[in-house]
Amino acid sequence: MAIDVELRRVTNRLETTSVTRLNDNVASVVHSAAESIIRITTDPQRPANSGLPTLGPTALAAQLTVVVNDYLDMRTAASEDAAVAEILIDLRRSLP
Repeated sequence: MAIDVELRRVTNRLETTSVTRLNDNVASVVHSAAESIIRITTDPQRPANSGLPTLGPTALAAQLTVVVNDYLDMRTAASEDAAVAEILIDLRRSLP
């Protein structure tokens, strides 16, 4: 499955990159990608005004994993798997 493969690639990159290279710009890009996935995740229990907290560089991989796993748990026949995979691919390509 493309989502699982891309998630592993991104989290591996985030976990193996030196913390000094995971600057505010990288954190912002990861946060933005996670927010994009949340917006396309169907969750009737999530408040409309809920937001994703901004975390430090050592928590980026974990946060992204939680967001993607939530998407995978909530997906339906009409899910946006291709869009989520594309977000992860774009994110991976943008990382140092």
